[in-house]
Amino acid sequence: MKNFNEPDNIFFRMVIYLDSPANRIQRVLIGVTSAFILMTALAISEGLIQILDCGKNICIDRNDYALVFPIISLISLLLLSIMHFSRNKEHEDALLDKWISREKEDDMRSRLKQEQLEASGDSMGSGWSKMEKEHLEISLEEEE
Repeated sequence: MKNFNEPDNIFFRMVIYLDSPANRIQRVLIGVTSAFILMTALAISEGLIQILDCGKNICIDRNDYALVFPIISLISLLLLSIMHFSRNKEHEDALLDKWISREKEDDMRSRLKQEQLEASGDSMGSGWSKMEKEHLEISLEEEE
């Protein structure tokens, strides 16, 4: 019997490593949103949140702290909808791309490795030598 939680398993690698951080956050937001919607429904049923105006002493049990549940629910629903509608946009073109990357993990790793190679000391050394060569040429021309 195969264990799907082993790192050697191809299914494990596909699920864990090929997923983008935005997809992971979306799954977390779905869980948080559903939990806070449930807590909002429970607070409404217990009378802690009044939807309509308060009648004769019905608002005695009203609790303003219970309004945190629908506020968090609305914020997470807003974030979920923004992430959902920005799926088909180009990378770094969506609203939340500055904070949450939508790149696949493999693409992100290859891009970061490429940036690391471009910023390595070899290319910087050649840049410094070119700049120093130009500076020496200019100083030699000024001396003549």
